[in-house]
Amino acid sequence: MFVCALTTEETETKNSRIEALLALIARGDTAAVGRLYDLIKTDVFAYALSKTGNKQDADDIMQDTFVKIFKFAKQYTPKGKPMAWIITIELNLIRRHFQVNARTVSLEGQYERAFMNESPEQSVINNAFLKELLLRLNEDEREVISLHIVSGMKHREIAKVLGKPLSTVLSKYNRAIKKLQLVVKEERNA
Repeated sequence: MFVCALTTEETETKNSRIEALLALIARGDTAAVGRLYDLIKTDVFAYALSKTGNKQDADDIMQDTFVKIFKFAKQYTPKGKPMAWIITIELNLIRRHFQVNARTVSLEGQYERAFMNESPEQSVINNAFLKELLLRLNEDEREVISLHIVSGMKHREIAKVLGKPLSTVLSKYNRAIKKLQLVVKEERNA
């Protein structure tokens, strides 16, 4: 059930497809929005979920992100990094979400893997293990892991989007990976 990072070639291909769809969207092609949604919905949802810890809020933010993409696609300048642009839109929506709600969201009992096609039994096992893994990480670590592994963003892109030094992003990523490896090792030895 572990998510594997995309290879450099896969990331470049995906980025090219996203940029082509953004160009179509900028010209008013509504069908391209659906194709873009199918291509990156998991990335967008996973990031929103990693920040909010709540499936319903993540769904709302994901939908709002695609509305904003449609609205502002004409402003996108192709640079080979479309996910950084999309995550920036999403991050702004997430910040606004927390400002409006002015509340703290607990992660306890709220992580769901709604985007995975699993048997109910396997889903329960995977959800429990995923929740345990994610609870071992702090919010910043979850964010970096989600952006890098799920969305395929490079550490430099993450640093730019989050407005943090590259060394900080790398440190958080490495610390998170070590924590996750320790949890998996403990689980295997149990």
